[in-house]
Amino acid sequence: MNVKLIGHDFKCLEVELSQQEKFFCEKGALIYYEEGITSKVNVFDKGVAGLIKRKLTGESIFQVELCNTNLNPRKLVVAGKVGLLPVNLKQITTGIVCKAGAYVASSDKIDIDVKMNLTSLIGGTGLIMQKVTGFCTVFLDVVGTPITLDLAPGQTVFVDEKSFICMNADMVNRMSSHFSGNNLLGGEGLSMLKITGPGTVYITSVNFG
Repeated sequence: MNVKLIGHDFKCLEVELSQQEKFFCEKGALIYYEEGITSKVNVFDKGVAGLIKRKLTGESIFQVELCNTNLNPRKLVVAGKVGLLPVNLKQITTGIVCKAGAYVASSDKIDIDVKMNLTSLIGGTGLIMQKVTGFCTVFLDVVGTPITLDLAPGQTVFVDEKSFICMNADMVNRMSSHFSGNNLLGGEGLSMLKITGPGTVYITSVNFG
């Protein structure tokens, strides 16, 4: 499978599938696919509990499964609302925690679960976050150019909640709200997210202030 980000400010993802290779995306993310690729709609989680979970995390209850049934490579293109951030879950065994509704597509099946966190609510990212796990590359909806912060053990950063994209799931227990009058006077809001390593945090380059 070959994947390529296309565009500058507004990026989409071009995926080339070999015979019998599959790709998965959120309902509504598909731009086009070539003849020879079959499209099938799957239900993410069945039952009332699954429906509630999907709604809480901001995702559709449906996921589109695309498979190349042709002998030759075939292409498809998917896109988020603005841009895409690829995250390799093969290197993050605990998965990632991100803003609700961030999932766009993945190179294999993934699981999206509800992650309720009071700190994220106070920090402005919302009470409901989503935990994404799997053994593949996942693509998240982002605005601007993603910035990667690789934190060493004990290293701490203060992140404006509006700029937060995602982080390693095991870092949630090392996240707290940092209240400061200086933040408020500086236009950053009353609190920022205080996140301590080890682990990786992704933030956006766009200032939403």
